[in-house]
Amino acid sequence: MSKNFKYKFLISGISALLALSSVNTTAFAESYQPYETALNLIQSIKNEKDSDEEKSGVYENIPVSDFEVGNLSPGIDTEFDFTDWWYSEWDDCRYIFLPVTANRKNLQITYSAEDMLYLNGRPVKSGELTSILSESDTFQVRVGKKDCGTLKVMQSNLGCIYLSTTNGGVEALDKDRSAIQGGDILMLNSEGDIEYSGPMEKFSSHGNSSWDYSDKKPYNLKLPKKENLYGMGKGKKWVLLSNYLDHSMLRNKLTEEMCRACGMEFVMDSVFLDLYADGLYRGTYQLYEKIQVNESRVNIDDLEKKTEKLNDLELDEYPHEVSGAESLGEYIENSCKYYDIPNNPKDITGGYLLQFQLWNRYGEKADSGFVTSRGQAISIDGPEYASKEQVEYIRSFVQDMEDAVYSETGYNGKGKHYSEYLDVDSFIVAYLVQEISENVDAGSSSFYFWKDSDLTGDGKIHFSPAWDFDFSYNNFRASRRNSEGKVGYSSLSNNMFAICFPINGYGVSGRPTFGVNWIGQLYNYKEIEARAAKIYLQRFKPFLDNLTGGQTPYLRQLAQDILPSAEMSNARWHTYGGKEYCVFGSSSGEDFMGSVDILREFINKRSNWLAEHWSEYLSVDGDVDDNGITEISDAVLLQKWLLNASDSHIGNTDSADLNKDGKIDIFDMIELKKLLFK
Repeated sequence: MSKNFKYKFLISGISALLALSSVNTTAFAESYQPYETALNLIQSIKNEKDSDEEKSGVYENIPVSDFEVGNLSPGIDTEFDFTDWWYSEWDDCRYIFLPVTANRKNLQITYSAEDMLYLNGRPVKSGELTSILSESDTFQVRVGKKDCGTLKVMQSNLGCIYLSTTNGGVEALDKDRSAIQGGDILMLNSEGDIEYSGPMEKFSSHGNSSWDYSDKKPYNLKLPKKENLYGMGKGKKWVLLSNYLDHSMLRNKLTEEMCRACGMEFVMDSVFLDLYADGLYRGTYQLYEKIQVNESRVNIDDLEKKTEKLNDLELDEYPHEVSGAESLGEYIENSCKYYDIPNNPKDITGGYLLQFQLWNRYGEKADSGFVTSRGQAISIDGPEYASKEQVEYIRSFVQDMEDAVYSETGYNGKGKHYSEYLDVDSFIVAYLVQEISENVDAGSSSFYFWKDSDLTGDGKIHFSPAWDFDFSYNNFRASRRNSEGKVGYSSLSNNMFAICFPINGYGVSGRPTFGVNWIGQLYNYKEIEARAAKIYLQRFKPFLDNLTGGQTPYLRQLAQDILPSAEMSNARWHTYGGKEYCVFGSSSGEDFMGSVDILREFINKRSNWLAEHWSEYLSVDGDVDDNGITEISDAVLLQKWLLNASDSHIGNTDSADLNKDGKIDIFDMIELKKLLFK
């Protein structure tokens, strides 16, 4: 048994203990492990893996010291287009992973061996161009007369990235996430055309759990200047997601597609690619736009750029200060941190890009930020280096909004309703993405929102983009309980989940922070629940039906689009074969498409349950404006419509026809007034 097999086998044992198939009682919920506890258990097994002795396969050690295949991108003048063969301890054989651009009839094989190397009995001369790899996908390897096992050849259908790094290479970065790399990069599309070729300013680690618990690491990529990569718009900063914890590799992509189809305001684009780094094939990666204020991304007023123009120093060179806490790393209610920047633009009402932070990551992850009175930690990602005046402005705005959200009436002490601070439909769309996916990070991390300038925007907070869905759609089993006693389970398709989150940090050191997350608190308002049901049934359910149903489900189409590359990546990282090979939970099939079908089946169950759960809101008698509830404003609207007022529009004619006679008239108004009085 190899150490990696033992690692994943032990992980599955822990996961099985944590993840039972059904939960019916609150008492049982106490045995359902919270996210942090599960990670601690997994870390202990990871430590055992690291100290375990390596066991060799029959063909692991053969008399070949080097084997490299080159000329992978003919017609491109580059020194990067080569890859080493790779030994699989799982299969006790070797693989060559070829990009889509490789012409298998004209490849250069270079090797160092004790004797002549033979593939299927044919001699291979080192350094010469050869067509031998076009003759089969499987070869028997021999050096002289010594049997050296099997060589398998696989080829992708996607574009690719070649990296040549400095400072010890990508493997050094994998071992030490602080080891930032530089170097050169070549990006090709599936047609073999160059998307970018040139220097790479920075190559670094990305993520938290996705880094810590992945053998196949995710990365951040920074170019010297903005480039339009694969038609996604110009930007310097990009993210390479490995999707190692998601054996379908599609959870982030399908969420991106869902957000776009359902009208989320800003959605980050992505494209799947094969990554080759320093001569090693690294697997299928998802190149994503990095979330930042940018005309091609979160297109709001760039307050940081305006501030830079008014000050002599780089903004991060000014003193880094904290208010309400003793240190920059401390998480404490009503505290904030900022840069002592002398000059501000006249308009500091926006734009701001904000993100929920875990309480224990706030000190490290937020250069600028604040903690609300109820303990919600928020980082200011744009401006990344915010002045005191800017932090105080957005902090005060968010606090006033939070006060309205947590009041009994929806109005804060200033007499303003929460809807005057936040765009309700924008919030609901963002909430539904979390609820549908049962994202373990929902409302605690990677939850983005923004406010544009009052001069160029509507003066309200909007919620987008959606980000980070590795631990979603039943890919990590955990529970959440808030102070109202609501409990949700991420693995059950037939329960509410995102509304059950506490404010992250609730109960830390005995602090009396308010134990209901913004999402759950807003959902307590009947009008929010009703509107969420309407938006789900109208916008989300049709997309989800198309995603999982019919003869050709869209999710399977997405999988087919990357299938050759995904199978290569699976062979490289062995992310298939059933739940015993899954790092978290049991969301792994016998092959790539098996993992996709597990995901599809869960989403289908989830979407149907939510539709049934919210079915009462399909048509509400008297809901003339179609906001999900019947109230006095519906009577006002109907009266204006009957009087032919120019600004009147009936949103739901079925709901307005209360006496069900097929027409809307004064008799419906009488019925509506009776209903409201009742």
